[in-house]
Amino acid sequence: MKPLLSILLLALLVATGHSKIVGPLCQWVNDPSKSLSIHWIETSQPSVENKGNFTLKYRRSENDPWQDTRVISRNFSDTRDHVYSVELSNLIADRRYFFQIIRSGIVIGSWHFKTAPLKIKQGVTFVTGGDMFHTRELLDPMNMRAGTEDPLFALLGGDLAYANGIDKQKWIEWVDSWNKYARSTAGDLIPMIAVIGNHEVRGASYRPANAPPPSEAPFFYSLFHGLNDRSNHVVKFEDYLTIITLDSGHTQNVSDQVDWLDKTLKEASPKAATFVCYHRPAYGTGVKENAIDIQRLWSPLFEKYSVLAAFENDHHVYKRTHPLTKGKKDDRNGVVYLGDGAWGTRTRQIAPDWKLQRPYLAHAEATNHLIKVTVTSNQISYEAIKADGTTIDSYKKKRSD
Repeated sequence: MKPLLSILLLALLVATGHSKIVGPLCQWVNDPSKSLSIHWIETSQPSVENKGNFTLKYRRSENDPWQDTRVISRNFSDTRDHVYSVELSNLIADRRYFFQIIRSGIVIGSWHFKTAPLKIKQGVTFVTGGDMFHTRELLDPMNMRAGTEDPLFALLGGDLAYANGIDKQKWIEWVDSWNKYARSTAGDLIPMIAVIGNHEVRGASYRPANAPPPSEAPFFYSLFHGLNDRSNHVVKFEDYLTIITLDSGHTQNVSDQVDWLDKTLKEASPKAATFVCYHRPAYGTGVKENAIDIQRLWSPLFEKYSVLAAFENDHHVYKRTHPLTKGKKDDRNGVVYLGDGAWGTRTRQIAPDWKLQRPYLAHAEATNHLIKVTVTSNQISYEAIKADGTTIDSYKKKRSD
């Protein structure tokens, strides 16, 4: 069916009382060279029950036959909206795949994505940041910048939609913005690795020693179905890159993740560039208090297993620390902490004497940004970039250091 005709038919369905489709999103939870999760939302009209009837077909090239796959569905939190998901597996590494979402025989849309490579080759790039959505005027340009940088994936560090566990419409807008604007220069959808923050949770909860259960973040867990109510997980890119996500006290206690973190870091490939990401900063700029629980319980493990950087969020500013060991500058063996969550939020004011008050900081400013990370076999580079492409800070470190 021709795309224009599909769009017209979909518009007719919406106009006559059927539901609207928002998305899709691509997510990596398992092996990114072989698998991918795809999610989309079906929003109900007030007087219409959802009917679903979705199929998803995918193929590697226009000359290959379409393959069917299983679609699963669930309610989007406790609303009448539904989330639909597909887990694609047995994919080929470093290839572009095409897929279509079809409802009742009508092709709703066609999209494409790329799987991760098996080897680092000349290098891989990803973008990271959090605290994404105060307004579409801030969110949309940053999502577009993310795609323009042609990353392999986006590591999104919490406070994604600012919905506080109750506002469905904020999630709808966030998904819509990512789907429309976070596209590579070749038009690929950008896979994401999602991290939980306090504004995913009812009451915007930050309780590192007394965290509420996953049921208090119903939109986050119903959208990112592959997490299965598990806010800490690891994504391994063969033996060249390991991404570990943690829950800084929103649906898990910080202390409850220590054994898992120790085991996961121990099992990471010694050849891999290993990064961690969570929401609340251990080493911030002073706009809020530092997460002492993380300094005490997680940072020693980061140092023990030579984590290259910890990506932090929540504070609505930009910061980069010096490489740190036990909170002190250690250029040879220290861990760099970067953040602090100002993707699409209004920024906060940093005290002018931050260099004096917090000597562990190398750079700090109140600016919206994302962080572009480039990993090669012998170097890691970090670049903080504004929506217009301006670089506000950069840092490089040799892998042998």
